[in-house]
Amino acid sequence: MLEQYVSDAEYPDYYRKLNSLRSRIAAELPLRPDTCILDVATGPGLFASEVAKRHSSLRIIGIDICQDDVRQARADLEKANLTSRVEILRMDATQMAFPAGRFDLAVNFLGLEDIHMTRGKTGVQRTFIEVSRVLKPGSNFCFVVMPPEEMETEAQKTEVALFSYICNATWLSAKEYETMAGKAGLKLIEKRSYYTGKKLSAEQAKVEIRFACDNVPRLYKTDTRPFEEAWARFGRSVSNNGLGHYSKTVLMATQKVWNAE
Repeated sequence: MLEQYVSDAEYPDYYRKLNSLRSRIAAELPLRPDTCILDVATGPGLFASEVAKRHSSLRIIGIDICQDDVRQARADLEKANLTSRVEILRMDATQMAFPAGRFDLAVNFLGLEDIHMTRGKTGVQRTFIEVSRVLKPGSNFCFVVMPPEEMETEAQKTEVALFSYICNATWLSAKEYETMAGKAGLKLIEKRSYYTGKKLSAEQAKVEIRFACDNVPRLYKTDTRPFEEAWARFGRSVSNNGLGHYSKTVLMATQKVWNAE
C-alpha cells in the first residue's frame, strides 16, 4: 500500500482525526438504539464520543486507569455536549466494578497495547475475562488492534516494534487475541482491516517518541527506555521509511457465547 506523510500543518491535530478512522470503524459497529456500551481503556474518550454520535439513544461508559486521560475526556465531552450520554470513569479494565451482564456491547479502540504496558500479557487476558463477565449473553466485544504479522509497510512494522521496545506497549498476534477471547467465552466472528494511508516524518516521529519516553512514567507509573536509546535502534528505519501512526488497524469482532467463570 502507498502511504503519504502527514503534513506539518496536519500534524498538531492529526491524532484526534486519524483521517476519519474512528468514525469509519464506529459506523460499522453492531450498534442498536437504546443500548448501553462499555468503552474499555477509553483514553481521552475520542472513540466513545464518535460512537455516541451514531445514535442519540446510545449510552456509553468509558473506563481508563489514567487520571489525565479521564480529565481530558470529561472536558472534551462537556464541550461537545455529550455528558448526558457518555460517562467516563477511572477504573482498571482487569478489575471492573460493574455487575455481571451490565452491557449490551463492549468496544476498545487501540487500548490493548496500553493494558499490556501496565498489566502485562496476563492483564490483557484478564481484560477479556472481565469484558465477557460484564456483557450480556450474545453480545459483542469489538476491539481494534495492530497485530504485528498484519502490518504491511516498513513504517507500520517499525511503529509496532518501537513502542513495544520503549515501554512494553505491545501488540499481540491476531491468533493470540483470538485465543484469549476464546478462553473468556468470546468467539471471533469477523476480522476487518482499516487504513489511514498516512505516516509520520522523522521529525514528527521524534516528537511522538519523546512524548512516550518523557510522559509514560508519569501517566502510567511504568518505566521507559531513553529517547536516545530508542532512536539509536530505530532512527535509521524511521528516517528512511517514516513511522506508522495507526496507519493500519484491524477490527476483531467477537460474541459472548457462554458465561465465563
